[in-house]
Amino acid sequence: MNSYINQVKEAFKNWKTALLVLIFTVARIIYGFAWLKSGWGKLAWFSDGKLNSAGKIGALIKNLAGPEVKSFDPLLINKAWAWVASNIFLGLPEATDALVVIFEILVGVLMILGFRIFWAAIIAMFMNVQFLAGASFNNFGYIWTNIAMMQFHNYAELLGIGGFISSRKNQKLV
Repeated sequence: MNSYINQVKEAFKNWKTALLVLIFTVARIIYGFAWLKSGWGKLAWFSDGKLNSAGKIGALIKNLAGPEVKSFDPLLINKAWAWVASNIFLGLPEATDALVVIFEILVGVLMILGFRIFWAAIIAMFMNVQFLAGASFNNFGYIWTNIAMMQFHNYAELLGIGGFISSRKNQKLV
């Protein structure tokens, strides 16, 4: 524990680092609660008997590869992802619903605890891009937050489980 406290003290000697750590710690906790709340609110999906994500996936498919889409797609990424969404996500709608709930809660918990922020942000980005492709632009800020969390994950984790574990690993190497 002392090595962790010493690591934080050392990092906070630089005011820019201290400011970034504080900003990203507060941001990740707020962001984590938003994800946790979203996943928690969807727990009813496990028992309501509906295919809750199917409508959003259908919109995603239409927006990516519908007949009115005449976008430039030289690598056929839109068509390929529409195929994945159509054949895998819509092919296993109960599993897709469960994965949405599980991953939203997982991202929230990881963000709140300050552990594996980079990977949590990657998962969040994947989910947010799917939502965006389904024509829901209300999470535009989430995408930019994911990018910031991926770039500054070390600052976001310093005051969290990730920072603590990192200090323990560094102590064992000495």
